[in-house]
Amino acid sequence: MNVNNAGYIIGAYPCAPSFHQQSEEKEKEFWRQLADTPNIRGLEQPCLEHLHPLGDEWLLRHTPGDWQIVVTAIMETMRRRGGNSGFGLASSDEEQRKACVEYYHHLQQKINNINAARAGKVIALELHAAPLAGNPNVAQATDAFARSLKEMANWDWSCDLVLEHCDAMTGPAPRKGFLPLDNVLEVIADYDISVCINWARSAIEGQDTTLPLAHTRQAKQAGKLGALMFSGTTLTGEYGEWQDLHAPFAPFCPQSLMMTNHVKELFNAVEHTTLLFSGIKLLEINANADIQHRIEILCDGIRALTTP
Repeated sequence: MNVNNAGYIIGAYPCAPSFHQQSEEKEKEFWRQLADTPNIRGLEQPCLEHLHPLGDEWLLRHTPGDWQIVVTAIMETMRRRGGNSGFGLASSDEEQRKACVEYYHHLQQKINNINAARAGKVIALELHAAPLAGNPNVAQATDAFARSLKEMANWDWSCDLVLEHCDAMTGPAPRKGFLPLDNVLEVIADYDISVCINWARSAIEGQDTTLPLAHTRQAKQAGKLGALMFSGTTLTGEYGEWQDLHAPFAPFCPQSLMMTNHVKELFNAVEHTTLLFSGIKLLEINANADIQHRIEILCDGIRALTTP
């Protein structure tokens, strides 16, 4: 697949009015306008109980029928970890590890039901190697993650599985603090699971904008690179200091460390690699922003991906 011509997966939900608990009418208008935007292959969409606050069918009814979906587990994983820091596939808290595996079972059933009704609608699930927060033991987290995958690999999946790498627990100032990439690659080596590199989450790991390229090359070298997602981070301003708040590209967001040349850098590194998908996930930081600005953030992001 030529990533530059295939259309992109858009993590639009942090720009949607529903992200800021706004009205259904505004939500409808947001998706209607986004549907008219070129170069969109489909959506990255979180799944809590459902794929959208107004329900699965609402989302499917208000987005183009030919759009595909990449489901991400990150939002529900972080929501649950807010109440119990042990929730995660790589957690050494056995009870919470099992609870997380059960959540993924819910995702598997939901995805299979959607794909049974609409063949090929959900193309991938992004899963996450979340350890027990506060336990710095990487070996224990790696072992827990391996046990979770051993169980999940036996299920009947109707989509690809992609591990989205988040900043590692071994970094200088962990934000998510998940399993290091070395350990992720070790665990998934014998499974049909690839890796998604998210630009911001790799940069945040070492507070270093060269890390996304290094991680991309490392995953490619291991034969496990499956996807690239572009999400920004900043040092100052509304999006914070090295926070995982999906800042837009510079210069649209003046403080952003993520630029269009970073897209070229990563795409050039994977020229001969077949990616399952690539795309953006960007946040409208202003809860009162109008729909036009919410759409403009995403259009700017798509332009960054399509600029030669």
